[in-house]
Amino acid sequence: MGLHKKTAPCVRVALIYPEVKTRLSGCNPPYALLSLGTMLLRAHLDVKLFDADAYHGRQEGLVRDLVSYQPSITGMPVYASSFNAVDSLIRLIQAQSLNTEIVLGGPEVTADCDTVFEAFPTVRYGLMGEADESFLDFVLRYARGGDVHNVPGLVYRDGNRLVKNPPEIIADLDRLPVPDRTLLQQHYVRGLYWRLGCRGTTDIVVTSRGCPFNCNFCFKISRQPRYRSSAHVHREIEQILSLGIKNIHFMDDLLVVNFQRVREIFDPFDRSMGIRFKVRSRASFVTDEIVAYLAEKGVREIVCGYESGSDTMLKLMNKRVTVEENIRAIRTIKKYGIKAFADMIIMYPGETWETARETVAFIHEAKPSYINWSFFMPFNGTPITQELRARGLLEGKCSINQQPVVRYDYLRPDEFEQLSQYLIDAMNSYNKQFREVMLPNLKDVLLSSGLRQYRILFSAYARSLSSRIYRRVRRHAQ
Repeated sequence: MGLHKKTAPCVRVALIYPEVKTRLSGCNPPYALLSLGTMLLRAHLDVKLFDADAYHGRQEGLVRDLVSYQPSITGMPVYASSFNAVDSLIRLIQAQSLNTEIVLGGPEVTADCDTVFEAFPTVRYGLMGEADESFLDFVLRYARGGDVHNVPGLVYRDGNRLVKNPPEIIADLDRLPVPDRTLLQQHYVRGLYWRLGCRGTTDIVVTSRGCPFNCNFCFKISRQPRYRSSAHVHREIEQILSLGIKNIHFMDDLLVVNFQRVREIFDPFDRSMGIRFKVRSRASFVTDEIVAYLAEKGVREIVCGYESGSDTMLKLMNKRVTVEENIRAIRTIKKYGIKAFADMIIMYPGETWETARETVAFIHEAKPSYINWSFFMPFNGTPITQELRARGLLEGKCSINQQPVVRYDYLRPDEFEQLSQYLIDAMNSYNKQFREVMLPNLKDVLLSSGLRQYRILFSAYARSLSSRIYRRVRRHAQ
C-alpha cells in the first residue's frame, strides 16, 4: 500500500474497499477509491488505501493495519453486496477504540441513504453523488475544525433526522487528476489485479461518466454524459504502461459512442505494441468501421450488455435495442477476430418459458465468445425496483443480513426453480464449449503469482456457488 506523507493540514485519511472483489474471472483495482485518494494527495494530505483483496477477506488483518496507521477519517463505499462487510469492519474498528470519523459513500448512499444510516447507526456522515471534490472539501474542513455541514452531497445526522445536501455533478472531468497508482503500488507489483486469459497484471480505465440511456435495472447518478479529453486519458495509459502493465480494460459503456471519439483515444496505439485492450459497448454502437479500427489498435475483447435474447424482455428492460441488433453486433465483433463477451440477466421479472427459449435460441444463433450471466438483482434506486415495490412484488431491501426478494406471482415455486435451472444449465453448457476463451493463460497466471491465486480462485468459486444457491433458495421460498 502506497503511503504518502506530506504536510498541512495534519490529518490522516484511510480509504477502505470493504469486500473481496476477486471472482473466477479476475480482480480489478478499486478505481473509484484510487481517484478519491489522488484528490487527497494533490492537496498534500496523508492518505492510505486498504483493499480487502490484499487480506484475502481477513478483516482482522486489515483493521490491525488500520489501527497502526491511526487515521483521523476513514472512508468506505457501500454497495448492495457489501453491507455485511461494512458492518463487520465498523464493529471491528469500534472494538479497537480507534478514534476515526467514518464517512460512507458509494451507490447505496446515493440511492437510499435512509437505509444505509439505519443500518449503521453509529456513522454520522455520508456523501452522495460524485464525491471526488466533496470528500476533499469535507476532509479539509474537518481537519481545520471548520463547519462541514454545507458540503455538497453531505448526508449527516441532526438529532433524529437526516439532513441531505444536494449533490453536485462534476461537469469537467479533466479537472480531476489522473489516478495515482503509487497508492496501490505494492498490490500492482504483487499481481493482485489480474484477469483470466491475460498474462500479467490487469488495470482499468474509465473515460466517461453518466449515461443517457435508462435501462430499468440500472442505477445511475447522472444521465448527463461527460467525457475526459483524449490527452487526459493518454496520460493515464502512459502511467499504466510505465508500470509494465499491458492489459487495460476500459470500463465505461460510452467509450465507443462515436468513431471520432474512438480515434481520439486509440490513434497513438497499434496492435504490434503488445497492449491488450478490452472495451465495453452497447450493441447499437457496434459498426464495422469502429470494430475494424479497434482490432488494428489491439482491442482483443468487447463486452456488451445484451441481457436477453427475447424482444419481449428487452422491452421490459427498456434496453432500446432489438435481438436482431444484438446478433448483428456479436457477428460484427467476431468477424474482426475480437472476442464478443455477452452480459446476460437471468430471471428478470416477466421471464417465461417462451422468453427463456428465445434467449437460448439467440445464444446458439449469435454465438458469443463467452457469457457472463447473473441473476436479476433489484438494486435500490432503479426503475424496476420502484415498480416491483409499488406492485407489492418486492420484499425486503439491501441491508445487513438481508437481500430483497422478488415475488414472481405468475410462477409457482417449482416452476421458478425449473425455469431458472433451464437458463443456468443452457448458459453453463454453452460456456463449456468456449472455456479456452477465459482460461488460455491460467497456468501462466498461477505460476507468476504462486499458490495465492489457487486460494483466491477456490474461494471465488465457493462464493459464486453459495451466492447462486442462496438466491435460488430465497426465491424458491416464495
